[in-house]
Amino acid sequence: MNYRKGFNIKPKKILNTGRVIFTNGTDEVLPNQISCEAYGYTYNSATGTCDAFKYNSTLTRKFNNVLNNTSGGSTESGTKDTILNGQENTTKGDNYNNIINGQKQELAQGINNSILLSGKYGVAENQGEVVIGGGGFNEALGMSQTSFIQQSNNTTDGTQTALLTQYLPTTYIQKVANSVIGFEANVIGVNTGVGEGSAGEYGYVQITGAVKFTNGLASSYSQTSTNIVPPGTSGLNISAVMKDITATSFGIAVTGLEETYIQWTASIKLWRNNIQQTI
Repeated sequence: MNYRKGFNIKPKKILNTGRVIFTNGTDEVLPNQISCEAYGYTYNSATGTCDAFKYNSTLTRKFNNVLNNTSGGSTESGTKDTILNGQENTTKGDNYNNIINGQKQELAQGINNSILLSGKYGVAENQGEVVIGGGGFNEALGMSQTSFIQQSNNTTDGTQTALLTQYLPTTYIQKVANSVIGFEANVIGVNTGVGEGSAGEYGYVQITGAVKFTNGLASSYSQTSTNIVPPGTSGLNISAVMKDITATSFGIAVTGLEETYIQWTASIKLWRNNIQQTI
């Protein structure tokens, strides 16, 4: 767009809120009322902005929530390709490729590729999580539920390494304040044949236990680890443990072998009892 006669600024872009941003050719500037109206826009004296159209937050929300079936609840902005069946279910936004069944279940913000399979008062807070709601004592989300999570990673040496949820960078299982979580993890490491050893050598470790998280997310673990395949039988002497990964997350950490390229997977089942009192 050319400069109007007598003006040294002109429109540069229109934001999705309808606001018009002007430029002097170098910097972005906000126009006064005379400049705004000279280019055919409407000046909003209450906000001091130049508007191309009136912003409709409800309409924007509908455009941002695409390809959803929301007959069983409601979705917040940024939810895509998601199905809600049942009653009073909710997505908290920026979610895609999810299914929620049941009643009063919730998908946390930013969680994708997950399923709240059945029940009431369940909450999915981890990527790719499958959740069965336990009724929440008819009080609150996540007080009683069972869930399933997949983790994986690769190692090339004997350094203890955290597995990743859905193999997403720096993504682990979220801690839950004031809770006791029982867990069972089936961990398999397979030699890829790159480096020492032969492709197909493997180890299989099963971990069972429980962890208590305080209100401040301090943790205490009780667990046992069993090598389902005895070390040396399959060619791989490996180990795995459930532990804190960051101040707010936990998960499986594995230890492989020097100069051995191992591909790891862990199938994890969690039983959650989250109280409303402070631990």
